[in-house]
Amino acid sequence: MLISAEIRWFWHKRPAPGIDDWFLRSDVHPCAAGGGMTRVDRYLRNPCQGELGIKRRGGVPGIEVKGLVKVTWGGLTADPFSGPVELWAKWTVESLELEMDALIAVEKRRWLRKFDTTDPLPREVPMDEEGMPPAGRPLPVAGCNVELTRVGLSNGDIWWTLGFEAFGTIMTAERDLRTTAKALADRRPPSLAGGLLASYPGWLDKHAAR
Repeated sequence: MLISAEIRWFWHKRPAPGIDDWFLRSDVHPCAAGGGMTRVDRYLRNPCQGELGIKRRGGVPGIEVKGLVKVTWGGLTADPFSGPVELWAKWTVESLELEMDALIAVEKRRWLRKFDTTDPLPREVPMDEEGMPPAGRPLPVAGCNVELTRVGLSNGDIWWTLGFEAFGTIMTAERDLRTTAKALADRRPPSLAGGLLASYPGWLDKHAAR
């Protein structure tokens, strides 16, 4: 089982003004953003609920099952990154099969920043175009991914999302999300105006699954 603490914003058609430029600018951040490649995730159509996500991640074997554990209201206050922090648990099940006609295809082009939170102050880790650290450098055991993603649906609809996903233990994930958000807030990001606060399951239920 994997534990993550998360917060995420969505925008329809285009992101908040300036957020994509700020996220990718080399003069703002010590490392270039990783990723930029495209993959297709397929989510189980599961309407009328936003607390369980079941998906096939790109070409990775197995099915990912992700469930909401709790919500800490007002858990994040690093302006403009403010809102409730969600704690999730995640499992990968290789014996589970999903019918293709029950799945929603979501194309994602994702840019990633990864922070190592094993020290008191988060440290950004260089990432390559596949979202991995340089050869010979291990992934941190505790940290936080911050991603900017262009999301495309099969009907041609486009969304953008900015998300924080801290990983580690149930005791540390929420703290690590807060310290990473504070580190990024110090880099003077633009407003997240118009952003819809939602998890992927919640967004799918309201804007894609039906």
